[in-house]
Amino acid sequence: MTPIVEATNISKWYGKVIGLNNFSIKVEKGITGIVGPNGAGKSTFFKLLTGNIKTNVGELRVLGEAPWRNPRQLAKIGFCPDYDFLPGEMKGREYLRFVGGLHSMEGTALQDRIAEVLGIVGMTKDADRGMGGYSKGMKQRLKIAGALLHDPPLLLLDEPLTGTDPVVRKELIDIIRDLNRVHGHDVIVSSHVLHEIERMTHSVALIYKGRTVAIGNISEIRQLMSGHPHNIVLEGSHMVDMAKVLVSRDFTVSVELRPDRTGMVVKVDRPEAFFDAMPEMAREAGCELRRMESLDDDLESVFKYVVRW
Repeated sequence: MTPIVEATNISKWYGKVIGLNNFSIKVEKGITGIVGPNGAGKSTFFKLLTGNIKTNVGELRVLGEAPWRNPRQLAKIGFCPDYDFLPGEMKGREYLRFVGGLHSMEGTALQDRIAEVLGIVGMTKDADRGMGGYSKGMKQRLKIAGALLHDPPLLLLDEPLTGTDPVVRKELIDIIRDLNRVHGHDVIVSSHVLHEIERMTHSVALIYKGRTVAIGNISEIRQLMSGHPHNIVLEGSHMVDMAKVLVSRDFTVSVELRPDRTGMVVKVDRPEAFFDAMPEMAREAGCELRRMESLDDDLESVFKYVVRW
């Protein structure tokens, strides 16, 4: 199956500033998260995907074609940029009619499609209000609606959660997941908030200073930390006895009991061996666990590890 996006050793620089440096990635169908701190190269990558700028070196294919000077391909891509560009004097529905005109959509077909995308993003009741009075979340919804309007197979969402409150972020995450699962769009979404990408997809690319530092399924990327000590919280009964059992095991680096002796943080250098042995160790210690949680079992910890933060 042809990848949605395939970049091979691409670089883009602006004078002395490097946007992407020998960057390679292969994006398959579904939802893919592009994760990295501000300035990592995420927006430069999206501008290359939409053909707004050209690579200095390397080869880039989007849906099997080169995006530079290829306006025909824009019909296959919906782009939601990270900046606010909506004219405040226009109403939401008017804006979507304008976008539809840019795609040569008109008449009843355009009105029906506008109604459909407004329903998808949850903006039907606010569509006839002036956009100048929209909240940040409402603006983000309408930007996504505009990107969806011409029903492209590929959606590019650049930092769509930025500036929204926790409730709106959760709603936007649900919308983004449904864009793929329910409506069949392939989605590439960028963010510098790693745990939010985890809620959308398990397929990620970590980028840092214009380079890819890890690509693949989140569980596979976490294996990069297999030799890195993990901090695990345990809470329950007989924690002192559990501590004694733990210090006798060769995968245990350290054990730190809480003053109340009802919990501890244990550092292990082979987490898989630790979790495999846990039932046996709990029986040996007579311990009844109420909580067991890895403090390093998230994408942010993996990112910090692979870039040596």
